[in-house]
Amino acid sequence: MSSPEKSPAARLPHHLVWIGLAIAVALGYLFGLGGDHIPRNGDELVYANIARLTAASGHWLPLHSAWDFMRNTKPPLLFWQAMVAGGWGEHWTLLRLRLPSVAYTWGIALMVGLLTWKTVRGDAGATSGNAATAAQRNHHAMTMGAIAVLVYLSFFTTYRYGRPYLTSAPETFWLFGVFFAIAWSPARLLASSWKFPLIAGLAIGIGCLYKSFVMVAPVGFALALCYQAVGARLAPWKLARPGIVADGVKVLAICALGLAVFGLWFAIDPQPGEVWREFVVGENAGKMNSSKGYFQTAFSGSSGILTILTGYFSNALFLLPLSVGCFVAAWRSWRQRQGTAQTISDAEKIMWLWLLALALVFMLPTQRSTRYLIPAMPALAVVMALYWHRIGRIWFSLTLAVCMIGLLAMGLIGYGAVRATQNPWVFSPLFWLFVAASALACLIGIFKKAWSRPVAALAGFSVLFALAWVTNPFNGELGRFRPETNALLKGQKVQVPSNFNGHFERYEFIIPGAKIVDYFAAQPVDYADVEGLFKTSRYVLVQRRIGQPPCTRCRIIDERWDLRSRQDENDGFMAALKTPETYWYAKEYLVEPLAP
Repeated sequence: MSSPEKSPAARLPHHLVWIGLAIAVALGYLFGLGGDHIPRNGDELVYANIARLTAASGHWLPLHSAWDFMRNTKPPLLFWQAMVAGGWGEHWTLLRLRLPSVAYTWGIALMVGLLTWKTVRGDAGATSGNAATAAQRNHHAMTMGAIAVLVYLSFFTTYRYGRPYLTSAPETFWLFGVFFAIAWSPARLLASSWKFPLIAGLAIGIGCLYKSFVMVAPVGFALALCYQAVGARLAPWKLARPGIVADGVKVLAICALGLAVFGLWFAIDPQPGEVWREFVVGENAGKMNSSKGYFQTAFSGSSGILTILTGYFSNALFLLPLSVGCFVAAWRSWRQRQGTAQTISDAEKIMWLWLLALALVFMLPTQRSTRYLIPAMPALAVVMALYWHRIGRIWFSLTLAVCMIGLLAMGLIGYGAVRATQNPWVFSPLFWLFVAASALACLIGIFKKAWSRPVAALAGFSVLFALAWVTNPFNGELGRFRPETNALLKGQKVQVPSNFNGHFERYEFIIPGAKIVDYFAAQPVDYADVEGLFKTSRYVLVQRRIGQPPCTRCRIIDERWDLRSRQDENDGFMAALKTPETYWYAKEYLVEPLAP
């Protein structure tokens, strides 16, 4: 008698499900990518302006900008990437400018997954004996590799800086790639006399051409630690050893080559003096100075050392409790290993060294930011996956609670959109089902042990995806002017509100072809002197709260919905709860003066 057929769910291997989920989340990074309202740093628009004007000049260098004081604020590779992706202005869309960032992020996620898979497979093979077959060990390692990818893609900084045009993805790819390579084959690469130092120096140089020559410092420090702690297997302070000179020469050669690659900017830029003045002195050396003094800034304010000490946790955001739990689990494991022959794998050690080196180096400047730690976030994702089953369940429950709060907040923002537009179908029923089901899964995971880890692996990205979904309608028809309006404004001067550097650049994508002129409006919805703007321009964009007219003596040509970027601090948290329709949303009107 033949055995009954297994169901498709039973036939589907466990590890393939996780790999499929990781691929789905990676593809989820494309959702809403071309929209105006994705999470980003406002400086994306500053650099989009520099890239657009440089492309319009028809030359790679020098860089051009709408501001004389803000041209050489980043190395040229960042701008060249946008110029090529945008077809030198022929296809200037946010989607095309951002696609290379997502490609870099996918590359980083692939490295995270592969390194975790290799490390877990090696550790399982060394400790399990005959308890599991090679295939079972490999499948488990593949599962953990997929979970590492999910963790990395669920970090808020990955989503915020791994999708926009102004991104940390390129330098993270090239710099983390060096340590990925060492962790993949530490004995061979650390013993390499010239091949690895050559490739590593070139990779670091490319990373510096995206970010800054300053990145040589933390990378060089981390490499020195790797050669000492992994290559020589000695404590960092035991420098009196054979081979220390040879290893030191390799590190210096790698750093020198990285600086030489970065120095090509000075060699090919027609205005090297301006590069030195604006980038080296203004953008980098300025971060080492403070009128308050080093120690006063180090131990107080938003730029204190505490910013760096807690940076890896805050960068994780919705996975913050889980990242804290990882450090706790790692500390307990280290305590348990003391006095025994047990040790961590070389790959894990290299990840910790990169995390440590980056944090220590960026405690030195007087200007500190959690963004400086982003290149080591892939290492944190690897470490969190390695300790996944040793992290206490309380940390998973806390993570699920944070994610549930985030999902409820997305629901509140969606409710505000319904009230603002007076359209109950502004979101499809699938959006509300997704938010409700995800929040319910988090709630069950808090109390049901078997659900805690699987749901936590997906909960962080569910909040990020809900955020993309709740803003998506305003990237579409609701957030656009009519095609005939865009045709009317072709070549016309249009005054637009702007409340920080480069904010006006967004209108190059909203009303392409118009001549954008900005006017400062700290709170665009409260700007009063609209009639004064008509003295220099026929067409003006004016933002208003829902139900408020744009002006008294003007004619409305068209209107669109916008998400408010910088709310009034006086509104406070309660305004977001009581009146989400006015806290998050505004109407933007295209107006012209009444005919005399």
